[in-house]
Amino acid sequence: MDTETIERRLRAGEDSRTEFKSGREDLPAKTLAKEIVAFANSQGGQLFIGVEDDGSPTGVGSLREADQLMQKLSAACQTGVQPAIWCSLLKVEVGGKLLVIVDVPPFSPDRPYRADRTFYLRDGSVCREATRVELVRMLQSQDVHFDETPVDGATRDDLDLDAFDAFLREAYQTGAATQRAHYLRALKCVEADETPTVAGVLLFGRDPQRWLPDARVSAVRFATDRPSNDLVDRRELTGALSAQIEGVIAFLRQHVPAPSRVEGWERVEGGLPESVLREAVLNALAHRDYRAASQVRIFVHGDRVEVINAGLLLNHLTLDSIRLGGLSQRRNPVIAALLARARRRENLWMGVPEMNGVMRERGLPEPEFDLSGGHFRVVLRWVPALARAA
Repeated sequence: MDTETIERRLRAGEDSRTEFKSGREDLPAKTLAKEIVAFANSQGGQLFIGVEDDGSPTGVGSLREADQLMQKLSAACQTGVQPAIWCSLLKVEVGGKLLVIVDVPPFSPDRPYRADRTFYLRDGSVCREATRVELVRMLQSQDVHFDETPVDGATRDDLDLDAFDAFLREAYQTGAATQRAHYLRALKCVEADETPTVAGVLLFGRDPQRWLPDARVSAVRFATDRPSNDLVDRRELTGALSAQIEGVIAFLRQHVPAPSRVEGWERVEGGLPESVLREAVLNALAHRDYRAASQVRIFVHGDRVEVINAGLLLNHLTLDSIRLGGLSQRRNPVIAALLARARRRENLWMGVPEMNGVMRERGLPEPEFDLSGGHFRVVLRWVPALARAA
């Protein structure tokens, strides 16, 4: 959030997504955990620490004291909240005072949360214990995904409506401005009050990184086969997802060899198939965890391309199950569906078995998959297996 947005929130006072805590007192870890749980079990929200009940910023003290508070908050998220929750912790200066903001995500798949054995909810500006009926509803609402949730502070003016109209013409053969509002809601790009969702901002936002700063791609061409400081090229690709996809593909076309030769009357293509590269990139952008503070990374080495995105496999999916194909769960179903509509001329979601088949046709190794450190990695090698063994 920028300073203007924060000041507007402070003037408006506490509500169902806003809580103030004074920085003048030593806040018990149990109190912090309780407030975080209440937001997490509701629609998410922000806990502003260093703000009085009337909205006036008084600060949390020095930079060192702010860091100590953030450590306490991190511990509260990991040990005071069950199950543990990840929240973004921010230090901002407002009116010359240093504040700490806890950004609690909405609709987490781990709901319901509890603190000190109690399940809490945010009811207006009050934190209270959840009833049995409310707990049942929380468990039944687990099909709500992060990409469907509203982006706090964003308005419909933050969407590029010309881009959305172009999407409607291409995907649905309609572009009437009178139908725009209907389609924005029906496709879950905005809420009923026209607040843009995460999917709406990422697909049609004028500046998605204003709201989701890590929703970008870092593309690097290394000079060697190993990561080093010796770089040939590096680019930070931002904007809406369609612009990021095209930016990545242009980067890969420049840095991944694609030799070809003529055999008889036919041209035989070599190098990594662009269809497989494009599939790996689309999957990374469509299925990454946009709550995580980590961008998609594309590493090009002398013998391979690595595509790395934040987020492990959902529920009971395993690497073996995705290699077999036919089993899939989408972390961002709205984004995935609209990308498929927008790019239907491409073989989107070809699946791992199809990727394997295309690679084998080129005499190349099948894609390699790895799960570690909270990230999913795909490795595509353009050096044939026999050449590597030699």
